[in-house]
Amino acid sequence: MVKEAVRKRRQRGSIDPEEIMDGAFAVAERIGLDNLSMPELASHLDVGVTSIYWYYRNKEDLLRRMSSRAVQQVIASNVLPDGYPPSEWKSFLRDYHRVNRQFLAEHDLITDLTLMRTAAYSRRSTLAIYQGIENSVRYLTTAGFSLTTAWHVYSTLSLYTRGLTIAERNRRENNTPPPGDRQLGLLDPVSMPLISSLVREEQISIDMADDRSFEYGLEMLLTEAERLLERDREATEAE
Repeated sequence: MVKEAVRKRRQRGSIDPEEIMDGAFAVAERIGLDNLSMPELASHLDVGVTSIYWYYRNKEDLLRRMSSRAVQQVIASNVLPDGYPPSEWKSFLRDYHRVNRQFLAEHDLITDLTLMRTAAYSRRSTLAIYQGIENSVRYLTTAGFSLTTAWHVYSTLSLYTRGLTIAERNRRENNTPPPGDRQLGLLDPVSMPLISSLVREEQISIDMADDRSFEYGLEMLLTEAERLLERDREATEAE
């Protein structure tokens, strides 16, 4: 019987932290963050586990570094206010939240790292996030919002987009509710004729998270923001 050739592991020092990080993302995308382990990662990279511990103390340390990378990717994808004159504040906010939602919808792992595991943020990541918020709030004040209103407009839209993004992520992860008319299996059409009709005729998603719901809510919030802007301008003129 011919013995199979034994694959030799790479020597310690033949791998660097970035390659390990790339491998961690690849493994987590394949099996999920919960199933990511140092032995699984070592096997993927064809190194001994000690080669990983040389750079990352434990899984939590690895996840913290992964979160930092994910945060940087989100920041790099964000729409910046620099290209929008103050009069175009609605276009900026609309584009910002549409792009942010779309980016996260296309990257489930980054959603998990940035929205589900915020406790793993490093101080550097936290500062980077809030610097972006600072810039957006400052931009809104140049459009005429008071500082307090600018904060609440930005934070409300952010919470709205974040919540809907998490709901969409949960749907993809758990495969519920199912798409289309299959949702009717979760309802009682007799006692819930209105929702059942919306599913059949309007193709709504009963988890309330879809493109139309997002756009509807976004426009509602922007309309209210416009009213608040007029209030702030009137208050400034009255001073």
